[in-house]
Amino acid sequence: MRDGHALPQAGNPRPRLFRLPEDRAVINRMGFNNLGLEVFATHLRARSRSGVVGANLGANKDSADRIGDYVTGLRRLWGLADYFTVNVSSPNTPGLRTLQTAEALDELGRRLDETRGGLRAKLDPPLFLKVAPDLDDAEVETIVEIAVQRGFDGLIVSNTTVDRPASLRSKARIEAGGLSGAPLFARSTRLLKLFAEAAQGRLVLIGAGGVGSGADAFAKIRAGARAVQLYTALVYGGPGLIADIKRDLAARLRAEGFRSVEEAASAK
Repeated sequence: MRDGHALPQAGNPRPRLFRLPEDRAVINRMGFNNLGLEVFATHLRARSRSGVVGANLGANKDSADRIGDYVTGLRRLWGLADYFTVNVSSPNTPGLRTLQTAEALDELGRRLDETRGGLRAKLDPPLFLKVAPDLDDAEVETIVEIAVQRGFDGLIVSNTTVDRPASLRSKARIEAGGLSGAPLFARSTRLLKLFAEAAQGRLVLIGAGGVGSGADAFAKIRAGARAVQLYTALVYGGPGLIADIKRDLAARLRAEGFRSVEEAASAK
């Protein structure tokens, strides 16, 4: 998944990325450093069409119309990405998470849905909303209902957390930013279950947060995820980790009598 913002921005001052090896975690406060939407679109157009590439839509830090930034990104990248993620949950852009509140999210969803309606022809790539793990339980149902009403295809649960569990041991645990990796697993999986209960199959759920093994992936799926994402675990396990997870996950599905991920995700 690649980031798309309307205008180039340098991101937050360095250092802005910290490894927590004792915790198999990372803290980042990158601030969406990128070269801007036009450069991103050029790179997407030049890529090989093999594989699946998603575009992560965000808003510029100093934008006067943050919702407009998402609309601009969706329109400009239409036909160039296989799916879109609407990221309203990064803790590293001040005020961005306020787009998860009911009024702001409804307006964002309305404008994006209208934009998609004008772009649909043969192409209709899925649109996912990426939420924070630090939501209150009461916010879950509201987000689900707005997402369904405004045409989102699914939710990615979840982004990084601003929480700092007492179990953290690494010296870098004091750094500001979003925490990802193993310490996020329990929190994000609990939230995933709440979203699955509220959605009742109306949205595709993607589990993210602390996935580093086949057991982790299986737990996300049993919590309701149709797919999982992993990021931080690749820092410590390398790209070969993906094949290991797939083998372990397939074995776990067979052992539990499931014929597919979808069956395991929907089973009670």
